[in-house]
Amino acid sequence: MTLKQLEYFLAIADTGNMTQAAKNLNISQPPLSLQLKALEEELGIALFERDKKSLVITKKGKLLQERTRQILSMVNDTVYDLQTIDLDFRVIIRIGTISSVCNRLLPDKIRDFSNIFPHIEFQIFEGSTTRILEQMENKAVDIGLVREPFNTAIYNYIPIVDKALGDSQYDDFCTIAKPEFYDKPGAITISLIELKGKPLIVHRRYNDMLVNACRQRGFAPHVICQNNDIASSLSWAAAGIGIAIAPYTSVIVNPNPDMIIKPIIQPRLSSRSYVVWEKEQKLSHEIRSFIKLFEE
Repeated sequence: MTLKQLEYFLAIADTGNMTQAAKNLNISQPPLSLQLKALEEELGIALFERDKKSLVITKKGKLLQERTRQILSMVNDTVYDLQTIDLDFRVIIRIGTISSVCNRLLPDKIRDFSNIFPHIEFQIFEGSTTRILEQMENKAVDIGLVREPFNTAIYNYIPIVDKALGDSQYDDFCTIAKPEFYDKPGAITISLIELKGKPLIVHRRYNDMLVNACRQRGFAPHVICQNNDIASSLSWAAAGIGIAIAPYTSVIVNPNPDMIIKPIIQPRLSSRSYVVWEKEQKLSHEIRSFIKLFEE
């Protein structure tokens, strides 16, 4: 397995099309096909399922796709570090972040921080809390901006201060849906019992929380979709499929005037975002200074 083969494989995986991948790589298609075939033969697995029109990546191919991104990123970083090893002022902060923090809070924090530390470079990896914690375990990121729950026994953490949440600083879960899904579309809030029998769309990490809360109110929720991305929940709700349930700060990232947002009450369901880093990790002065910005 060579780096060139991995680069070729990633181009194919990202496009799902051999012709487009070859065009992006500025090579002809036959050698690209040969390199992919050689890689699959060396690994002894099929990375794609083939038909006449497209390539569909396999489960093992998806794993290699994720690992290849990490490998090539580390290679590029290593080359850059070797080339700039004498430049003592260069510092990189690698951040894994959930979308609600990335889109709303992170840009201002980076702008303010760059005014103080202009020599800092940032690498941002956006994804779910689960994915970010995996990246931390693999040393792919220095800190994570994640949402509870997570294993507090193995991480140092501080809560992220978000002015949009007011004094409580807890991010209440809300429903978001088209008006026809609500019995009382004009009401400001919605009680949990009002969701009985409604088609619900929820992120997989919060499904148990929702189910347990509903059972305590004497009913089982009608969850028609669990997913790994809140953006998917919002798009399904916008398509008129059901009622999405998500934290307030995730719901307001992309406001849609055709949708109605209602905080859930009786009981109130809340979450909070945190900056986390591994307990045994030694943080640079710059990273510690950056973390402090989230306490303000």
